[in-house]
Amino acid sequence: MSELTDDRLIHFEMATNFRDLGGYPSALGGEVRRGMLYRAGRLDRMTASDRELFDQLCIRTVFDLRRDDEREQAPDPMPTVHLCLMSRVQANQPVRDPATMVDHDHGVQFLRDLYTGLLAHASAELGTLFTTLAEPGAMPAVFHCAVGKDRTGLVAALLLTWLGVDRELVLDDFEASDGHIGQRQRDELVRRMADRGIGPEAAAGVLGATRESMQIALDELDNRYGGIEPFLVQHCAVDPDALARVRALLLA
Repeated sequence: MSELTDDRLIHFEMATNFRDLGGYPSALGGEVRRGMLYRAGRLDRMTASDRELFDQLCIRTVFDLRRDDEREQAPDPMPTVHLCLMSRVQANQPVRDPATMVDHDHGVQFLRDLYTGLLAHASAELGTLFTTLAEPGAMPAVFHCAVGKDRTGLVAALLLTWLGVDRELVLDDFEASDGHIGQRQRDELVRRMADRGIGPEAAAGVLGATRESMQIALDELDNRYGGIEPFLVQHCAVDPDALARVRALLLA
């Protein structure tokens, strides 16, 4: 993993995996601006000190990528733009019996199916996120899900790819989540999966930031959709002018 991923973490007390996407070099020239775009896990457990630090970041837009039930159980402590990435994925992909998820590879395959499913079925929500970022005053912004690894990881990978960041660095950024998920949250998620009948080895696979899983999704982005620009313009219906503004705002 690149040393460029090491200084991204914002050190909150209870908000985990909160990272700056800035600082990565771009093949388009310059680098991604720092302090403009963040990725994160759940925000509902923020302490008073966390809120002070959050306010210091001057974040103007919070994208909540979670399902409705997740938001109801653990609402964010600030206004958000809600983009449920999973709604059409769940409606269009077969539901896997949790009891069949036993081995580590079963968990990894679950992630592969999730990421490619998001590419196929969350186009409207992904398009809204890119379009909103292009609006005046939308940034600094943060996007988050529950862990900040999967739904958030795919969005981060798409954004960094659009900004011309090298594929290996995009995967490094994804893989870095492995070291930034709090043990308390990890244990809690393992218990929840056990309650659904998912074995501990499969649960470990689901909770891992397996590099190959995101690599497969990005290969699909290239091979099925023709790359990042056709995906965003044709599949997600993002105006090319909006995409150009996102680049202009985020590259220095």
